[in-house]
Amino acid sequence: MSGIAIIGGGPTGLNAAIYTARADRRTLVFDDGGGTTRDVNTMENIYGFPDGVTGPELVDLGREHARKYGAEIVEEEVVRLESDGDRYRVETTVDEYAVDGVIIATGADYERPAIADVEAYEGHGVSYCVECDAYFYRDSPVAVVGDDNYAATEALMLLDYTDDVRVLTNGSPFEPDEELRDRVDEAGIPVITDDLDRLAGEEVLEAVVTREGDEIPVDGLFVALGTAGGTDLAEMLGVPVDGGDIVTDGAQSTPVDRVYAAGDVTGGHQQIATSVGEGARAAINLLEELRGADYIDYKKLDSQPA
Repeated sequence: MSGIAIIGGGPTGLNAAIYTARADRRTLVFDDGGGTTRDVNTMENIYGFPDGVTGPELVDLGREHARKYGAEIVEEEVVRLESDGDRYRVETTVDEYAVDGVIIATGADYERPAIADVEAYEGHGVSYCVECDAYFYRDSPVAVVGDDNYAATEALMLLDYTDDVRVLTNGSPFEPDEELRDRVDEAGIPVITDDLDRLAGEEVLEAVVTREGDEIPVDGLFVALGTAGGTDLAEMLGVPVDGGDIVTDGAQSTPVDRVYAAGDVTGGHQQIATSVGEGARAAINLLEELRGADYIDYKKLDSQPA
C-alpha cells in the first residue's frame, strides 16, 4: 500500500492528513521541523481558541489528531520528488518512499528586510502579517517596510487600526501602481526612503534607526517584502510556479496528475484559517481522483451502528 505523501507538517498538511488517514489511505506527513507556525508566540484569531494558542501548541495538537487516524509523521527532509511510472518517488535525506499521490503543503518563509536585529524583535514588535497582528497596535505608531503594491496595500490596511502609519522603503524608490500610490498620498501616509540600519528598544521594539542615525519611533514594524515559497519540489515534477507560488486550480489541483498543493505555498491570504481549509480541499479532491469517485469518510461509516 503506497498511499499519499503530504510534504509539510504545519496546519495545512496536518489537516489534509486527517482527511486522507480517515479515508483509510496510508498517509505519510513529511515534517522537517520547520515552518512559520512554530515561530508564533500567540495567535488570537484561530477558531476554537478564544484565549489564544501558540504556534507549537497548534502544531502538536494537529499531529496528535492526524496520528489518531493512522497518519505517520516522517521527521525527514524531502530533497526530491519525481515521477516513477504510475507513482511518485519521494526522496528524503534518509530514505525513499513510493506513493500514489502528493499534496505539497510546505508553507512559505517570509523574506526578512536587510536591517540589523530584525530576528531579535520578531514577536516583540516585528510582524509579517497585518491581518494577524495589527490589532495589537491600535492607536500606536507603526511602519511598513517595503516599496511596492504589497507595502502600499498593507499600509492602507493598517489605517483601520491606527492613524500613525508610515512606509519605509529602506533606500529603494517607492513604486506601487499609480492607483495605490494615489491612495497612499490621499491618506497622508508618509513615505521615508532613507537607508535603514537597525532596530532599537529595551525588550520590545521602540524605533527604527536609519543609516544617518535618525530614529523613527514605532511600536510595530510590518514587513511587506513578499515570501519565499518552497516551490523547488513542485518544479521537479513540472508543476508550474508563478512569482514564487505554486499554481493550482479551485480544487487545489496542479496540472500534474495526482499532485495537489495547498496553503501559503500557493499564495493567497497567508492565514492559517484559509490554509487549513485548502488542506482539506486538496485532500478531498485527491481522494476523489485516486478513487475515480466521490470522497467517502470510511472512519465515519465504520462508527455507525449496523
